[in-house]
Amino acid sequence: MSGPRRAGLTLGTILSAALLWACGDSSVGPSPPDVEVVVAGGDAQYGTAGQLLEQPLRALVRRTQSGTAQPDITVLWSVEEGDATLGGAAATVTDSTGMTSQTLRLGNTPGMVRVRVTVERQQTATAEFLVYLVAPPEVTGLSTDSASAGDTIAIVGANFSTTAEEDVVLFSGIRGRTLSAAPTELQVEVPACLPSRTVAVIVRLGSVGSTGLPLTVGGGTQVTTMNVGHAIDVDDPMGLTCLRLAGDSARYLVVVSSASSVGAASYGFSLTGLADGGRTPVSAPTRSVAAPRESAPLDFAEMFERSLRLQEAALVKERMAATPSPRPQTAAAAVPTVGDRRTFKVLKSGGGFDDVTAVARYVGKQAALYVDESAPAGGFDDADLDTLSSEFDDVIYPTVTSAFGVPSDIDGNSRIVILLTPAVNRLTPRGSGSFIGGFFFGLDLQDGEGSNHGEVFYALVPDPTGQYSDARSKSRVMDVVPAILAHEFQHMVHFNERVLKLKATNTEALWLSEGLAQMAEELVARAYEARGEPMLVERHREGNRNRARRFLADPGAVSLIVTTGQGSLEERGAGWLHVLYLWDRGGGTDILRRLTQTTRTGIDNVTAVIGESWPDLVADWEAALYADDRVPGSAPYQYPHVSLRDLLSMPGTSYPLVPEVLGGADFTRAGSLWSSSAHHYIVVPPSEGSIVLRLGGEDGGNAPEAEQLRLRVIRLS
Repeated sequence: MSGPRRAGLTLGTILSAALLWACGDSSVGPSPPDVEVVVAGGDAQYGTAGQLLEQPLRALVRRTQSGTAQPDITVLWSVEEGDATLGGAAATVTDSTGMTSQTLRLGNTPGMVRVRVTVERQQTATAEFLVYLVAPPEVTGLSTDSASAGDTIAIVGANFSTTAEEDVVLFSGIRGRTLSAAPTELQVEVPACLPSRTVAVIVRLGSVGSTGLPLTVGGGTQVTTMNVGHAIDVDDPMGLTCLRLAGDSARYLVVVSSASSVGAASYGFSLTGLADGGRTPVSAPTRSVAAPRESAPLDFAEMFERSLRLQEAALVKERMAATPSPRPQTAAAAVPTVGDRRTFKVLKSGGGFDDVTAVARYVGKQAALYVDESAPAGGFDDADLDTLSSEFDDVIYPTVTSAFGVPSDIDGNSRIVILLTPAVNRLTPRGSGSFIGGFFFGLDLQDGEGSNHGEVFYALVPDPTGQYSDARSKSRVMDVVPAILAHEFQHMVHFNERVLKLKATNTEALWLSEGLAQMAEELVARAYEARGEPMLVERHREGNRNRARRFLADPGAVSLIVTTGQGSLEERGAGWLHVLYLWDRGGGTDILRRLTQTTRTGIDNVTAVIGESWPDLVADWEAALYADDRVPGSAPYQYPHVSLRDLLSMPGTSYPLVPEVLGGADFTRAGSLWSSSAHHYIVVPPSEGSIVLRLGGEDGGNAPEAEQLRLRVIRLS
């Protein structure tokens, strides 16, 4: 893990071999036996003759039990039915997110097209996409020029679907229910929430739409009344539900969220606002929000740590599954004493291990500090080692163990070894925007080449002249190492509680594992807060605060469940804020212990411990990111005991989540959402009128079931 300084960085070639080795869980052997393919985008599209479909077909390959994305897997694409051809090679390979995609060009014969994707040599690991080649719908007339909200009208035209649910009829973006459908006529209910105004009536089949015809609507009396602090959820995949919000100086927080559990997937949405008094628009003014980032800038040190967690997962699969019997007890080793010399295996940047000889320089109650004999001059003195040992013994160890569980002691020496070595400095290429400050590697708690067969942390040493990498002063190293120890100690405890004690056959999902480890940093910060030591508080909180602020600057572009395949800084910020929310709302350290001491994984783990569905949890948390401290009471869309604005405040800066303000006129906001992410808006209706809100899927149509699309509205004032 790196020190608190964070900057995005493309990974240098110095780590390439190590990362390929660390990702061996996905690509070693003829083909993985327990993977599945999941549709992650591009399904249920409509297109016209000869069209290259707007959205690629996207498929995710992941482990069946753990849900871990699998990179470097070859999949085969084939058109099984209908008139279409693949736009790319029939064989593609999954990327670091476990994702692969295919383009599709439609032919000339209308009808359904069925495309199959299958993992190479794994015929049972397959999924299908259904897309539709259609003629564009045409609207040539309406049965009336005017109607009242709630009336039924006829739409006359051509090329309509005979399946009513497929005909998306929009009244300036607000969907009406199609009651019956024939190729040339639709019977449609005018939405009851419409105000008095003129709207444009169009018919869409997916992204293929007609031109619009005007209809004068007499508004209904259906108005949604909300008190301050009141929340309303709309969970309607067809987008038939709409809300008419009154003005009277009200302000509403509107959160558009996806609670999809399909990692690396992104989905379209369309949020429409229709104000009183509009006149004959062809369509509501549209503005597209930024699309999710395909690959967020990667932080070098965070990528290195992820490689360790992936390799741990591979080792657990290979060794724990093959060795169900308990590890034999070894003879207890003596407690280290000052002056003891020992040779360690330390991971090298290009793969493999260095032999490092170190001397025990300080032995405390819980840890033995070894310093590499090749450490540069100007390094740690006895006072520095005493400080590090005291922080670990007096605060970090008791705080982490009381919250998460206990470490193993497989070598029987009754101490955690903290190895301070320039081998860690060497892991970071010169000139990098971040650096690896230290790490824990679960290999040391298992048998295998490179294992030290005991509880070991690895941390960098002061290097004032830059002998091994960029220069690092002693003060800088002393500043970053304690927070790293807190973070990595949680990983060590987690590995013991989950893998060694409970015999889990897979490690925790990356986003939750990192969120828990970052929560250990926050708990240690709070312990120092209680002791009245603000400098040490900041030392342990700075990294979390910075990552969280980066996430909140654009939460709609970041997935809680990690999409980039590496765990970007923004995704780490999201993971910590989510675990902080679970801890604050759910009962403190008992929640953290239950999330740690289990064989469940990821979303299944969280929902089992909290006792709430994932869509509800995502909606609550996403709303709390802005609503905290802004509405009365202790509703689930708040952090009950933590003030986010105080916790994340920095001198001279404002709260980073700044929703766009909408509602004085018609609007449409269309874009994409990563799995388990959200966009935030503030809606202010006209002061003497109202505004109608409606959420739909891509192009205003039906949202796929996997998207778990939801609209939450909270009255702020």
